[in-house]
Amino acid sequence: MGINDMMNQAKQKKKEVKKEVNDNRPTDAFSIDDLRMTWRKFAFKAKEEGMGTLYTAMVGNDPEIGKNYLVRHRVDNDVQLGFIKNNETTLVGYLRKELNNWSIKLEVFEESVQGGKLYSSKDKFNDMAERNPHLKTLRQKFKLDIDF
Repeated sequence: MGINDMMNQAKQKKKEVKKEVNDNRPTDAFSIDDLRMTWRKFAFKAKEEGMGTLYTAMVGNDPEIGKNYLVRHRVDNDVQLGFIKNNETTLVGYLRKELNNWSIKLEVFEESVQGGKLYSSKDKFNDMAERNPHLKTLRQKFKLDIDF
C-alpha cells in the first residue's frame, strides 16, 4: 500500500461524506407563512446575539419558496450576501428542524433595486408623482411644500 493508494481512499471517503442522505428524514409540506415566521424568528435570534447585519439582511426582503423546497432570498448588497452565506449552515439547519423538512435548500442572490433608494423628500415626491401625476396638481392647488 503506497501513498497514492491512501490518498485515493481518503478522496473516496470525502466523496461519500459529502453525499447527504435525507431518505429517512421527514419532508413535511409548509406554507409561505410558516416559512416567513420561522425566518423572522431566526433573524430576531441573530439580532439578540449581536448580529445586527445578519438581521437586517434577513428582514429586508421576504423569502420565497421554489421547486423542491428551495428557499430563495434576495439581498440588497454583497455585505448582506456575505453575512447570510457565513451563517447559511446554521440557518438551513434551523429551518429544516423548525419546519420538519430536511429537503430545504437555500439560495441567496443579490439583486439591485432599479434606480436605487430615494433619500431626499424631493426625490420621493418626484418618484410618486411620476406614478401618479395628480399629486403635482394637488401640490400646486394646496400650495404644499415638499421639503421638510
